[in-house]
Amino acid sequence: MTSPSHLRRLLPVLATAAGLLACTTTETTAEPVTGTSAEDSRRTVASPTEESGVTPIRLTVAGQQLRAQLIGNPTAEDLARQLPLTLTFRDLNGVEKIAALPRALTMEGVPEGDDPAVADIGYYAPSNDLVLYYGDVGYWNGIVRIGRLDPANLELIAGQADGFEVTIDHG
Repeated sequence: MTSPSHLRRLLPVLATAAGLLACTTTETTAEPVTGTSAEDSRRTVASPTEESGVTPIRLTVAGQQLRAQLIGNPTAEDLARQLPLTLTFRDLNGVEKIAALPRALTMEGVPEGDDPAVADIGYYAPSNDLVLYYGDVGYWNGIVRIGRLDPANLELIAGQADGFEVTIDHG
C-alpha cells in the first residue's frame, strides 16, 4: 500500500507528465521541410487537383489537342499570362520533355523544390524550362509543379523525337 507521503511526492511528477502530454499535437504542417523524403514532400504539398484556381489549358502535340490544367500557384499563373506559346521540346533522361521558356517565371510563394509525379507539368527554375514529366525524376531543388496532364496522353508525349513543337493555349 502507498503511504500519503509517497503520493504527495508522486503527484507533481504525474501533473508534469499530464501537462506535457496535453501540449503535444498530431497536426502536420503544410510547409515542406528541407531534407524530407519524396513521399513526405508529396504528402505536405497539395496535388494539382486539390489546388484552387485551376486553369484549363490545351496542348497541341503532333496535330493532336490534349487537355491539361495549370494549378493555382504564382508560378503557374505567371505562365498562364504568357499564353499562347509555341515551344520546342527535347527529351531529358528518358523521363521528361523540356523546353526553354521565353522568360523566367516567378518563384515567389512556392516551395524551393519538389518531387513531381508522372503526368505533372513543371517548371525548372535553374534552366528556365517548362517540363512535361512522363517518368519519375525524384526530388530536385528548383522544381515547381505547375499543372497536370491527362495520364492517357503520356505515350504520345514520351514518343516524340527531340525538336518537337507544342503549342500551349488557354483551354
